Amino acid sequence: MSSAEPDLVVFAKDDPEDAANWSDGKKRLVAAQLILVMNSVFGSSFYAATVLQLEATYGASDVVISLGLSDYVLGTFERDVWATTTLPDCMASAPASAPSAYVNNLAVIILFRFFAGCCAACALNNLYMTDMKAQAVAIAFYSAAVFAGPCVALPVGFFIAADAGPELWVLRTYLFFVAALLPVVYILPETHGPTILAKRSARYRKLGNPNARAAHELNHLTTRQFCQVHIGRPFAMFIREPIIQGAAVWTSLAYGIIYLFFEVYPFVFVQNFHFQLQFAGLPFISMVIGFITAILVNRPLAQLFIHMPFPSFLQPHDLHPNSPEARLKLALLPCFLMPVSLLWFAWPRSSGGNVHWIVPTLSGVVFGFAAITIFFIFLTYAAETFTIYSNSSSVSNSFCRSVIAAIFPLISNSLLNSLGVKWGVSLFAFLSLGLIPIPLIFLRYGTAFRKRSHYAQEAAALVSRMQGGDILMTERFPEIHERRELHSTTSLRTTASVSDEIDLSRGQSSVGIPIKSGGIGMDVPNELKRLDSSAELQKSSEFPCPPPDDSFPRV
Repeated sequence: MSSAEPDLVVFAKDDPEDAANWSDGKKRLVAAQLILVMNSVFGSSFYAATVLQLEATYGASDVVISLGLSDYVLGTFERDVWATTTLPDCMASAPASAPSAYVNNLAVIILFRFFAGCCAACALNNLYMTDMKAQAVAIAFYSAAVFAGPCVALPVGFFIAADAGPELWVLRTYLFFVAALLPVVYILPETHGPTILAKRSARYRKLGNPNARAAHELNHLTTRQFCQVHIGRPFAMFIREPIIQGAAVWTSLAYGIIYLFFEVYPFVFVQNFHFQLQFAGLPFISMVIGFITAILVNRPLAQLFIHMPFPSFLQPHDLHPNSPEARLKLALLPCFLMPVSLLWFAWPRSSGGNVHWIVPTLSGVVFGFAAITIFFIFLTYAAETFTIYSNSSSVSNSFCRSVIAAIFPLISNSLLNSLGVKWGVSLFAFLSLGLIPIPLIFLRYGTAFRKRSHYAQEAAALVSRMQGGDILMTERFPEIHERRELHSTTSLRTTASVSDEIDLSRGQSSVGIPIKSGGIGMDVPNELKRLDSSAELQKSSEFPCPPPDDSFPRV
């Protein structure tokens, strides 16, 4: 970089390249990314339809075969940690899937399933939102794609596996599916502000301004800071924060049971209800119905529970309706429905032929509703608690969720052989029943947890300094102050809010506070201030140490 002071490149007020200023039609085009999201999770469970083929072909145990499902899930978590989502990653998804589809070697198939998961995960980290009104709708459809993808994959996979013989046409079909979606990567427009401005600053430099720089290009994390932000902080939060732990336990259980059902459902409906192999995946459609139902009724149910009176021993008498705890009330419904749905699935089956297959199938509707609602509520509660550290809280949750989802397919067959379906599934019903006190504790003592939380207070202090006042405390603890509406630019990852703490692309913090700088393309007076170092940039935006989460998800 030139020793001269840099000219900051930012968006003008009505900049046509700014995603916030796009037409509604162009914004809707970005919804095509949901196809990539569904494809990413589609590939995880699609493999489950090949288990019988692989066992017959290679003579390996069911645990070894299930590693192909588990390491795909772990591959998606690896991308969460490093928070990198690039076009080459999406492009590499097809080559990474090719060896698993065509190489006649079980070790190679399992190994490249991990690489395929790493590449497919980039679509899960790619949603960047600027319209706050559309945020809830986007999260709902995004989460539905994440949950419904695996449940749709199995019916398709079993139809293919039934007539595939010894050939692995299930994995090959997934390869063709990935390859067919590659053009979508080119069709989708770039929405990530820093990336757009980095290209613009490069264009300015080519046109003769060597000092043109996007603001984020002046601020680079050291290796130590990078590891602290992306590895150290998420794991420290998981160890130290009860809110992270409670949210991780419930979301991991719900997500893990879905992967357990990848093994249980085919066993139950083929062995006990005599389904043909090609129909073994159809009962998963009931879960999809549950997911869709949860999305449709989420808003009215949330409003109903927010204003629903609870006994004083369950909630503080001064609980504000805009507080995170008030929105957490809805968690009680799916947390009660989870064990109900599991017992519904497990026990009628014990009556054998006297029970119609529709009875356990319908339990999937209730389970699907409970699972995705739990996912919504707990991830949102954690994001509201840790604000600008919500990316780290999301990684903490993803770590626990991915490990559990990877373990459950490995233990499912041993569990069924040891306990049987009735008691094996009931075990998780009793476990979920025993976890119901978690949302009750958060409802009663959540405000105290948030006030005593080390990372919540650290994040609060950081944003408060950025704003130069106590607006954050108003936003974080509305039971003390009336909530103020903050106009912000927010990035979302998976189903949780992940904030770009400083939106340097617009010359403002993520909560709308102008950064004390000006630059090329910014709608400011002519007397532009310059920043000559990363330290000065941080000082200008009133950053304290330590560094905030700095990942920039993009489409």
